[in-house]
Amino acid sequence: MTRLEAIKSLIEPADTIADVGCDHGLIAEYCAKSGMAKNVIASDISAECLKKAEIALGDMPNVTFFVCDGIRYECDTAVIAGMGGLLISKILTEAEGKPDTVITCPHRDCYAVRKTLAELGYCIDGDVAIADRGKFYSVIRAKRCENPQRLSEIQLNFGVYCDEKCEALADYLSKLYNTYMKAPVKNAEILALVREAIRLQSGI
Repeated sequence: MTRLEAIKSLIEPADTIADVGCDHGLIAEYCAKSGMAKNVIASDISAECLKKAEIALGDMPNVTFFVCDGIRYECDTAVIAGMGGLLISKILTEAEGKPDTVITCPHRDCYAVRKTLAELGYCIDGDVAIADRGKFYSVIRAKRCENPQRLSEIQLNFGVYCDEKCEALADYLSKLYNTYMKAPVKNAEILALVREAIRLQSGI
């Protein structure tokens, strides 16, 4: 499964879905053509990048384009991918309208994204680990909830469902273990978490 396929798999029908930092607008196109959303927003901080989406999707009447930094509009679902976790966290924290559902695929710093989602009152109900083109990614879906979600350090680092067997996650943990073992004293704290996650994956 590719990152794009994993993101699509977590999208549910909604009135308005936003493709935040859309670049070519692949998610916006999927939502518009599949009928997942009545209205689709394609937004990007770069007018030049947004132009790519406008060229590809300009003839679709249910797609609106915004040049803006982050989420400066109302939407039911926001898909934020193709950027680092710290930037995604910043976008979520500063969003003018808090979406009911957020789907993210950080390039790095997944810990920060999960922590921010929990702090903002979201509960993660989808956390998919995938390997795509030799790199590891987490695709995360979270929904606004009444009761705060309490996540352990292992869940924040390696996924809400890190106790469920996943080949991609197991391979990633093995690579992390080998990397951190090059300096075990310096990395003692994170190594302990990696070992516990490996134990969960092995079912011991």
